[in-house]
Amino acid sequence: MSTVPVSGFEDFVAALPTERQPVVRQVWQLVRQAMPAGYTEHFGPKYLEFRAGPDMYIGLANQKGHLSLHVVPMYLKPALQEGLAAAAPKLKMGKGCVNFKKAEELPLAALTELIAATAPADYQAQLLAVRSASRKKA
Repeated sequence: MSTVPVSGFEDFVAALPTERQPVVRQVWQLVRQAMPAGYTEHFGPKYLEFRAGPDMYIGLANQKGHLSLHVVPMYLKPALQEGLAAAAPKLKMGKGCVNFKKAEELPLAALTELIAATAPADYQAQLLAVRSASRKKA
């Protein structure tokens, strides 16, 4: 993917391989519709993302062989990942990301529910709790 600065969604999409552009449009539209009020949308050369303050809540990145939807709440609460995996057992996932090539691979209803589940203030409180617990262990 290009590292040229982007100023918006259309710049990000234009920098993608042609075959990925409609997939990104479809998935990001779903994300936009599911986002609770209060998150802010950001665009960069590597990610489309929604943030709560400075912290990414969800991001979409173009990788060499696939697209990757980073869903940080799955990392914070593994049960959310388990629910998504139950909805689509063949889905390729990491601790906080879902890797795909086509939108049809995604369990859209389950993903929409997961994205819509956490208000920004609750998300920031969860992040703070995780960070505080990590500091206490160190």
